[in-house]
Amino acid sequence: MRTLLTTLTLLFVSSFVFAQTSVGFRGGYGGSNLRADSELDLVADQFDQASTLSFGVFADIPLGEVLSFRPGLELNRRGTSLQIDADQEVFGINLPLGAQAKTRFSYIDLPLLLQATLPTEGIVKPYAFAGGSLGYATGGNIRTTATAIIEFNLMTSSIDLDAINYERFHAAAVGGLGVKLELAPTLSAFVEGRFEQSLTQPYDVPVLTAQTGFKGVNFGAGVAFSL
Repeated sequence: MRTLLTTLTLLFVSSFVFAQTSVGFRGGYGGSNLRADSELDLVADQFDQASTLSFGVFADIPLGEVLSFRPGLELNRRGTSLQIDADQEVFGINLPLGAQAKTRFSYIDLPLLLQATLPTEGIVKPYAFAGGSLGYATGGNIRTTATAIIEFNLMTSSIDLDAINYERFHAAAVGGLGVKLELAPTLSAFVEGRFEQSLTQPYDVPVLTAQTGFKGVNFGAGVAFSL
């Protein structure tokens, strides 16, 4: 039994050492909103998605001809947009009637994905990926806007996460599709889209006594270098 475990461990380690691992850089733009839980049905029309940005680095470690392991480190944002229909307090900040509050929380994320790449003969390689993401909230803000003929900013306020007992740790399920273009033996570029659904419930809904998580889509692009 010990010999078998030793052999499997050596095979696992050697696959990381000798495989052609790639390191990539990714930037993305998308939209985030609250997860569609039943408790939100009464106020669903007050919420809308908020635009988000993400930047990160990842490794693509082959586990075979098709499958690879893709861990990463990202700076990400999640949030939502709330239409204020009465003077109310949102995360300790008083907001006026008629305003729109765009709430965004900043996260450091650790995505852990498995990727399956179609082994085509050309330079274009379609792929799919799925897995999970672990995150930690580092801050947040509310940008309050009003719309006349054009949208204009009323104020931007920082959110004290500790004061509102915000759950900083975040977990999510992630999946998506992409296309990789091999530009050179050690250089590739890619575009991809992904969907994310929170497994935790960090968001304390201002107009209800309820908590929920986030959902969102993100479209990204970047480059990767083979080591």
